[in-house]
Order: sequence, then C-alpha cells, then structure tokens
Amino acid sequence: MSRPSWMSRRLSCSRWLGCGLALLALGDSVATSQPRPRLRASGVLNGRATVPLVTLPAEWLYLDPDGARREPLVTEAAVYVPLRSGKVVALARQDGTRLWETSPGVATAGTLYRLGDRLVACATRPPADGDAATGVVRLLDLATGVVQREISLPRPITSNLVSDGVRLYARLGATEVAALDPGDFSILWRVSGDFTEHLTCDGDGLLAGLTAGALWSLRAADGARQWACELGAQPGPAAGDAERVYCGTAQGDAVAIRRADGRIRWRRRTGGAIAAPPLIDRGRALFASYDNFLYAFDGARGEMQWRQQMAGRLTAPPTPLTETTLAVAALDDGEITIVSRLDGRIVARWQLADERLFSALCRAPGLLIAATERGIAAVKL
Repeated sequence: MSRPSWMSRRLSCSRWLGCGLALLALGDSVATSQPRPRLRASGVLNGRATVPLVTLPAEWLYLDPDGARREPLVTEAAVYVPLRSGKVVALARQDGTRLWETSPGVATAGTLYRLGDRLVACATRPPADGDAATGVVRLLDLATGVVQREISLPRPITSNLVSDGVRLYARLGATEVAALDPGDFSILWRVSGDFTEHLTCDGDGLLAGLTAGALWSLRAADGARQWACELGAQPGPAAGDAERVYCGTAQGDAVAIRRADGRIRWRRRTGGAIAAPPLIDRGRALFASYDNFLYAFDGARGEMQWRQQMAGRLTAPPTPLTETTLAVAALDDGEITIVSRLDGRIVARWQLADERLFSALCRAPGLLIAATERGIAAVKL
C-alpha cells in the first residue's frame, strides 16, 4: 500500500530534522571541548553603519607631486617634508605657510629625523664607475634650512634613524646594522645580517628584525646579541613594555616575547600581514592588520579583548587622540575612524573632503596631519 504524498513529505522532513539535530549536538560537543576566544566586541562592524560620516574641512594643504605619500616630520612649530627631488620643505604647522626650502640634492631615503636643533636628512649617493652606492647625511638648521654639515658614509642609511639618547642606530646598505655617534656619525659598532628596515630602541638594547624570520636583541653598548627569537616569518616593527616585546609578522601573527630571554610568551593569528608597530596602551597590545581589523590583546596573557573593522587596509598604528579614544587611518582611504580605547566601539567617523591618506596620523594641538595621495593635509579637530 503506497503512502499518501503528505505522509512522504512529513517523513522526509523528519529525517532531515533528525540529521540537523545530530549535527548540532556534534558541533556543541566539539565546541565545548575547545577553549573559545574571549571577544567582547559584538559584531564585526560593531555599529559602523549607525555612526554618521562627518567631513572635516582641511585647515591647510600642501600639494606637490614630489611630496605625495611622503611621511612628514612634525615638531612643535613646523612640518618638514622630504621631497623626491632631494629638497626638504618646512611648513608652518598651524597654517601651512612655507618657511624655507632647500636646494635640490640627492633624494632622501626614509623619513627625516630631529637631532636637537638640527634636522637630519639621509640620502643615497648613486654609484659611479662600478663602485657601490654610498651614503650622505645632511644636517640642516631647523629654523632656516641651512646645511650645517654634510657627512659621507661608506654605505647609505636604508632605515629610519632611531636613538636611545646616547647613540643613533640605522641599517647601512642591506646587510648590516650600526651604532653611530650622534656628533659626527662615525660608526661605533656594526653587526652583519640580512636585516629588515625595522629597528627599535628598547631599554639597553636594540631590536632588529631579519628577513629570514627572526627578531634579535642587540646590546646597545657593543652590538653583542642578547637573544634571538625565531618567528617563522619576517617580523615587522617591534614595541615593548617592562616585561615583554611585541611584534607582528608578514604571516599575520601577533607575538609577545619575554624580554629576559627572547622566548615566545604568546602568539595569536590575524587575517593579514602586520606591517605597523604595535601600540602598547594600558596593559593591552594593539595590532593593526592588513585584514582591515584593529586587534586588542591582553599584554600578559594574549587574550583577545576586542577587535574592530576599519575602512580599509591598515599599515600604520592607531594614534592616541584623547584619554578615551584612538584615531585609525586606513591606507589609500579618506576615512578616519575614532574608536574607544576600552572596547573598540566606533564613536565617530571622519573623512577628508578630497584627500586619501598614505601615512600614520600625526597628532598636534588642534590638528591631525598626514601624508596624502597629493601631498600633506592638516585637518582641524
């Protein structure tokens, strides 16, 4: 005797329902057997669509193709821009008025560095007659731009200069890191290795990444290696607190390393490469990832406390804006996202009228200053 069609449909639904309940039960048993990440932020966008986007008018703009996407140096009075032509331009911080401009020279490498009342511009002198390229360091008067001294180096400086107040440190060429005397830039010590351009002063040591996937701690006094931490992928810039050193990797790992011996304390995976230095903020380590997310991990245990999705790819760290907020700018995007330091909640969304951002945000009293696709922009807060 054949079943009525309605009965066949009911039996079929019962079988599917039974399979579904069995899969749910299996999923619950698997989930309860594994630790769950502690993620306090609710939702991926966390209410982004409900926060209005406010356009900020530019307080001033410096538009020059040679200055496009060139990270500025911001001081208490001026903004200094290294141009591709080899010039350096000084602008008044409050209104962008041009204060001075140097004559053309060899193109600067890396960012500008302030050394007391002087501006340090590092450049590469092209090779001649088959010789290797050499380095040039120009010391400029901050107030006038007059070149006070020009120093030749056997190899060009190919990283940003960093200082511990006693010595300067830089990568020379592609295969060595050196300590330099801040008075005459003579080489105090050098260490060979396939180093990245990311150097960080850390107490009595210098943190240097290697392209092969390790982070070294070098003793500041003589360059002796204190420890080496194998990360398995090229590290980005590092930052540290009293007990740990933090860095991201090209594979998207956020890593905490014990300062005492270089052992990994914890490691957490994000969805994209981490090219920005972490921001250490009130016991948390904040990592900006190329997967568009800003992550906040507990510094001691590595537990994720929150994450927040931004408007685009993140290649620069967040900028402290107020006691309770951070400003985050995505690469090649006009939006600046303001998030709560406590839980990552989006509290404001700003955009530049006609500019797209290409550097970290520089906080100055009443202003945010950054490199854009056309030059330098300053917006009033």
